[in-house]
Amino acid sequence: MVSPAVRTLEPAPPPGLSARRFLALLCALVVLARATYVLRPLRNDEGGYLLTARQWHTGGEFLYGDYFVDRPPLLVLLFRIAALTEWDQAIRVLAIPFVLVFVLAGWRAGILLGGPAGGRWAAVVAAGFMCSPALAAEQADGELFGAALVMASFALALSAWHAGSARSRFGWAVAAGTSAAAAPLVKQSLLEGLLLLAGLVLARWWGRGADRRRALHVGAGGLLGALLPAALFGLWLATARIRPADAWHDLVGSRGVAFDVLWSTSPDDNLARVGLLLVLGSVTGLLPVVATWLLIGRRGPRRGSAESGLITLLLVVGIVGIASGGAYWPPYLLQLVPAAVLAAGALAPSPDPAGAWMRNCGRLVAGAAVVGTLVSGVVHATVPSAWAGQRTGEWLADSRTAGDTGFVAYGLPSVLETADMPSPYPHLWSAAMRTEDPGQHRLRATLGGPAAPSWVVQVNGLDAWGIDEGGRLRHLLRERYRVVAEICGHRVWLRADLTRELAPPPTC
Repeated sequence: MVSPAVRTLEPAPPPGLSARRFLALLCALVVLARATYVLRPLRNDEGGYLLTARQWHTGGEFLYGDYFVDRPPLLVLLFRIAALTEWDQAIRVLAIPFVLVFVLAGWRAGILLGGPAGGRWAAVVAAGFMCSPALAAEQADGELFGAALVMASFALALSAWHAGSARSRFGWAVAAGTSAAAAPLVKQSLLEGLLLLAGLVLARWWGRGADRRRALHVGAGGLLGALLPAALFGLWLATARIRPADAWHDLVGSRGVAFDVLWSTSPDDNLARVGLLLVLGSVTGLLPVVATWLLIGRRGPRRGSAESGLITLLLVVGIVGIASGGAYWPPYLLQLVPAAVLAAGALAPSPDPAGAWMRNCGRLVAGAAVVGTLVSGVVHATVPSAWAGQRTGEWLADSRTAGDTGFVAYGLPSVLETADMPSPYPHLWSAAMRTEDPGQHRLRATLGGPAAPSWVVQVNGLDAWGIDEGGRLRHLLRERYRVVAEICGHRVWLRADLTRELAPPPTC
């Protein structure tokens, strides 16, 4: 199953004092870095998920009530927990323990793959990636929460595999299956934890040195663990009276439609974002880690082992998951991070040139995280545009009256969340609008109907992506609304039949 050096590893003994100090220092640095992100403005997805979570109720038109969200329920539940407070930034605080779990799980997996040195390198690489603003890891998004669950499942699965007794092996496997199955309930494409579990079982069942009893223990425990989140998901669907076909459309089917829409209406934007991902993946060290493993590491000392093949497979699956996303935003790269941490832990301790390459990649990851954190801090402290959405939402909150509603054209639901203002239009994101309401029929009906929003904030051109080519929305907006302010570069419209005492424009 594994190389001789790894085969001799039983469950790692309690780490020595030096290992504790190393982990304590690393975790303290992670908390410090993450703390600098807490008070920064919420990003687009964070604001939209919070807005959705605050109004989550059963019996609405969509999975979570009145807003269409194409993300699974465990992610919205995390935002619902953060929404129990009135402090929007609580979701950033909630992300900190998930990142710490990621780092500790990376250390544990590295120990089992490459000994103490592998654990240290894996932990450093894990901390660097999960604190890297260039990977959008400063925000609390589905990719971050899901990656933490995937990394935990990796560590738990490897712990199950190296456990000495059948009972502990089964218990670790149950935990691994639960974490692995929970990950796609945060982000649909995060299937790597389930893949690793299945790969370990199949390799021991049919591979060299087959140990079918061990494979049976791990397979049965992993299956039982995976069934727990699946059962809870099914129970939620039944309790909320949501048809499985509707859940499939919102969580899976709509993603395929969105892919076609995004590429058919804005291919140049998508290609530009692909290029940006390549740049960000390179400067953060993520792509160098992946390339080092794919080009050198898998032919190194573990050549032909099941662990080498599985790490390669996980990286390939991650690349396919990113490619199938369609929009190619920076957080997509986080899908590659758990498998990259495994690669670093397995290869970095090696004394050959491949190990040296991987150690250099690890230094690049750590250095890029430090530089990125400092640079992003300076940007948020000195660049006004970084706060434009936040300031616009705060101005709306000061200018609104009770019962006001809003719409942002197009996207940027964080403005409405900051303003604590609901929307009568169900599509908070531009991609969802372009997918579910491509002709803008529902949008025009909303703006022209009795429940028309009080405010419209324009953050994109009304004919962006050619969506209002005939000018019908522009004509309707000019007919029913008037421009009352321009806040931080965003034009703000108020319904013509309303009057409001406007707050002074903020400093942008």
